[in-house]
Amino acid sequence: MADTELPRWAARLNTEREARGWSKPRMARALYSARDLRPNRTQVESLARQIRKYERGEHFPREWATAYAAAFEIGEVELFGRLDDGHDNGDVDRRTLLGLAATAAAASSLARDAAPLREAFEVAVAADAGDRDADTWERVAYDYAHEVGWSPAAVLQPELAADFAELTRLVPSARGTAELRLIHVAAQLAALMAINLTSLGEDRAARRWWRTASRAADRTGDHAIAARVRGRAALISLYTETPRLSVIEAAEEAIAVGRGIAASVVNGHAAKAQALAELGRHDEAADALEDLCGVFEQLPEAVRKDRGSWGWSVGRLHFVTSLVRTCAGNVEPAMQAQEAGLAVCSAQSWKFRGQIEMQRAGVLIHIGDVDEGAEHMTRVLEALPPEQRGDGLLRGSALTSLRFAAPAQAGRSSIRRARELLASTGDR
Repeated sequence: MADTELPRWAARLNTEREARGWSKPRMARALYSARDLRPNRTQVESLARQIRKYERGEHFPREWATAYAAAFEIGEVELFGRLDDGHDNGDVDRRTLLGLAATAAAASSLARDAAPLREAFEVAVAADAGDRDADTWERVAYDYAHEVGWSPAAVLQPELAADFAELTRLVPSARGTAELRLIHVAAQLAALMAINLTSLGEDRAARRWWRTASRAADRTGDHAIAARVRGRAALISLYTETPRLSVIEAAEEAIAVGRGIAASVVNGHAAKAQALAELGRHDEAADALEDLCGVFEQLPEAVRKDRGSWGWSVGRLHFVTSLVRTCAGNVEPAMQAQEAGLAVCSAQSWKFRGQIEMQRAGVLIHIGDVDEGAEHMTRVLEALPPEQRGDGLLRGSALTSLRFAAPAQAGRSSIRRARELLASTGDR
């Protein structure tokens, strides 16, 4: 491609790099540094090859755009241009957003018949999105954060999908701070979609939405939301079949990205402590729990009191403490943490209460009272309505507790009964 045919953003990337006297590997290291990551030699070489393609205009550096802006100390809009300025990146981003809209809309099979009428009106009166739109969507995200985990996941799913599709259509028309605010909302909604899908047992789909949430968070340039999203993803992955070493790696990345801000790194510390405990690395888990307690003490009061998806109450700290102590066989501290967790649990918190009860069953199984532990689990599950009993997070806690049974005990009728009950609600 001749220089005159280069997209302006590609030529700008080359000019800015050469003006600083940076080689492509040096540029790669600068991009990793902007994201607070420590790459190995292979990663640097791989990104250097990508940089060559970016500067030739072969690919737009969507995943690295925010890092480029930080490395050059230039605003993203100044460096790459706006979505509607005729640059190739605008076309690529627009296609991506429209594709996401189509995906989200397709996921909503329960959309009301009137929805197309409203959408037609929105198109007819379309205007550039501004700060008032951002205000509205921030309230939408706040409301969803206080519904996910409480309301039935199957009911929320089509609503989340429809709203994400609408937001996706709105983002390309936003300008300035409004654009970044709407993308910030998109990161939150994508993360909430991932949590909701995990509750529905759709773990693979949830992983895809976590990737979308992370990309959106990175695009804002706000390391706090980037860390929160990654930490929450690591924490929720504990309720899936994700290898615990991968959970630890993801948790540590979230902690690094969070730059020590308590509200940003708390989920990462919680995920790390639990994953280490499940791996039997009890001394390290105890140290991680101590780190978590220290971070918890630094949390703003508003975060501790927030009962939504982004809050972090003392009940969550008791929950993590219970699991870490249970895995280590520290029965009394584990049971004390469970009692403390239940004491601060509201009547509405059926999921949290159920997960604590699954941990209580795990303590009994761990100390050898296998039948009582499994029967307690069965009693709790049978008392729940089917839509709650099948929740993916509750089921994940139950399966973790059942793993405490020794191989020789796995065939006991009480264990089989608990597993059959979980299988009937979606255990795979």
